[in-house]
Amino acid sequence: MDIVHLYKSMIDAVVAMAGSAALLHVHVGMAIYLATLMVVRNRRGSTIALQVVLAAELGNEAMDWLEGAPQWTWGDTISDFILTMLWPAAITAVGAWRRRRWRKAVAAEPRIAAISSAASRVPPIATT
Repeated sequence: MDIVHLYKSMIDAVVAMAGSAALLHVHVGMAIYLATLMVVRNRRGSTIALQVVLAAELGNEAMDWLEGAPQWTWGDTISDFILTMLWPAAITAVGAWRRRRWRKAVAAEPRIAAISSAASRVPPIATT
């Protein structure tokens, strides 16, 4: 048995147990995203984790295409891609937006430097 048919039979068995193939795309996409974050020990919103999910989804769609060439359709592929990538992409986008906002806030804060009493022309609190 070649690897494409073995992969497809495993996926079909999981779908038969779980119920909805569309819902599995959402859950597996998030599971891959979170597992990658744990393995690479990166922060939320990591583009590395998003790239791993993208690679897994493209691999899955390539297997679908190789296995089901006559029944394969663009509509199913686009739907699967959106369902798999939606939440990992949203988390990555929100993380990037929050980091950008935080960096702007930090850059806007006045820098508190150690100023000597002579430079500030304030008399020292205690004199000897």
